[in-house]
Amino acid sequence: MIFNIKRLLGAVAILMVTASAFSQCTSCLPDYTCVANGYPVLCPQLLPDGTTGIVYETTATFNMPGTVTDPGSGVEASLESVTITSITGLPYGLTLTPSNPDGVYYPAAGENFGCATICGTPLAAGQYFVNINVTVVASAFGFSQTVNESFSLPLTILQGAGGGNASFSTSETTGCAPLTVDVTNTITGPGVSYTWDFGGPSSGTSLAFDILTDDYPGETTWLITDETGGIVMSGGPYALGQTLYSEIICVGPGNYTLSVNDSYGDGMQYGGVIGNYVLTDGAGVILAEIVAGGNFGAQGLHPFTIAPSSAPGGCILTTSNPTIVYDTPGTYNLSLTTTVTELTLIGLNITTLAGGWDGDVEEFFWGAPDPFFVMGGDASYTSDWVGDVETPNFTGLSIPLNYGGMYSFSFYDEDDVSANDFLGTANFVASAPGEYTINGGGTTAILSIIETVSAEFVDTEVIIVFESLDVWADIDGDGYGDLSMPVNGCDPMNTTPYAFNSEDCNDADALMFPGGAGTFSGIDNDCNSLVEGDELMAVEGCMDVASCNFNAEANVDDGSCEYVSCAGCTDPLAINYNPTATLADGSCEYTVCLGDFNNDGVVTVSDLLELLSSFGCTSNCANDLTGDNLVTVADLLQILSVFGLDCP
Repeated sequence: MIFNIKRLLGAVAILMVTASAFSQCTSCLPDYTCVANGYPVLCPQLLPDGTTGIVYETTATFNMPGTVTDPGSGVEASLESVTITSITGLPYGLTLTPSNPDGVYYPAAGENFGCATICGTPLAAGQYFVNINVTVVASAFGFSQTVNESFSLPLTILQGAGGGNASFSTSETTGCAPLTVDVTNTITGPGVSYTWDFGGPSSGTSLAFDILTDDYPGETTWLITDETGGIVMSGGPYALGQTLYSEIICVGPGNYTLSVNDSYGDGMQYGGVIGNYVLTDGAGVILAEIVAGGNFGAQGLHPFTIAPSSAPGGCILTTSNPTIVYDTPGTYNLSLTTTVTELTLIGLNITTLAGGWDGDVEEFFWGAPDPFFVMGGDASYTSDWVGDVETPNFTGLSIPLNYGGMYSFSFYDEDDVSANDFLGTANFVASAPGEYTINGGGTTAILSIIETVSAEFVDTEVIIVFESLDVWADIDGDGYGDLSMPVNGCDPMNTTPYAFNSEDCNDADALMFPGGAGTFSGIDNDCNSLVEGDELMAVEGCMDVASCNFNAEANVDDGSCEYVSCAGCTDPLAINYNPTATLADGSCEYTVCLGDFNNDGVVTVSDLLELLSSFGCTSNCANDLTGDNLVTVADLLQILSVFGLDCP
């Protein structure tokens, strides 16, 4: 029974990937408004475009029903589990974090919702195709089926307007000869290689690797990695036995590791024939060599260091983070091509199958094994079984491998009734493309591995090296030089501090330079040929015009302002009017005279009109004369009774 799992899962596969591969984004929460009408659904259906040089972060939700119906056959199947085995092709600079750290989901058990965060800063524009490999366990009519599928989903990265150098940074871009430039790679890791062009000078030491193959050259590979995990050089497998192969590479100072791998696991020796290898630097010093007898097992590791003082130089670097010395004045184009590659297992051919599969009831009736393999270590994969073939060839695989990754391949005979027969396990270290023979427990297989370029970045930085540098003395250290004192900034004997301009008006005073702030010192701080404003000599005093001691000549407020000596009643109608007071302090007092609302000392028509203006007031009445908080006829009669009265 075959379920079309690819048709059922399609859009959601991009969102589920093992956390061991991608784990740098923030966590996410599913959007529970994402509705699945009987089939898995992705919300949103399209990932938003990204732009180079701009931080990208998006969250997507997937909803997988526990039961789906294959639209082709009409068969209803339960999605028992969905496991994401690998993902490749994600734009460089982006990572993905799923809601489940192990990348395994169980829809039939009610785990229908999940989400993923995609984040980072994309480095290169283009139309990318993200390749996802999944293993699905589905069941129908009481039977379970494991299916491996691959998907390719598009993601567009647009070119940003800013440009810039995405792959390396430099400590200096200009300076005097000899100019030392430290370069730092920003794209690092396994599968990353560098090709430098410094525009003229070279800086590095040559490494020579000589390897004499044994009688099984197809089992031998090697690689040299730097301290970031980047591959400096690799080689093998080889075609000819008992043959000397030599490689030369240029590296800079740093820490490195030589890894020599044997896919069979017995080193470079068998039947009395022993291979050999030795690694030497440009001075002939031995940095690494094979163990005595040649049996280093599956892998021989040799860490070594190239010290700056011991590097003979004279070659073009291919390593990361180089240091270049430009001895000759001129303009140089420092360029770097960064290549990012991936290893992919595309085939496994069993050439010899171990015994032990033919004692089961299944083989009694059908007479042939049904082999399959299970991959472990740095990747998880279970193949389909191939029926009635003792030496099957598993083609069409697309399993990403890590450079230097350790993998195991366990072989089985699939049996429907009895337990599956175990037919051996072989171990393998991935290092380079090629065909490799592995063996374990009597089963021998050939692995087919390819290497593809997933991204390539070419960046350039202009380095300008001066023979002489026209600068000006900056004795006072204010960043502005003295026009009358030119200095050669590249003169190694020069001890005079200098600036790259000659705009200072007084190089003996660090407080005088173009745009300088006034210091109330009577000097031209801003070099505009005028002494003005805050450059005038300081006159301290009170600068608040509302104070009692305001000083119109003061240009520096000394905090002496006081507001007491001139405070008092400033209203001439008040009985305590103070003609010398300039600051009203609310202390005015007035004679109380019934009906004299305007306080002019006489009850007149103006006071009567004031009362009539509030006639009918029923609360908070200021013109109430009777004390009942109302302005009525009673109040009118009261004011008429004192009309024309002179107040005492």
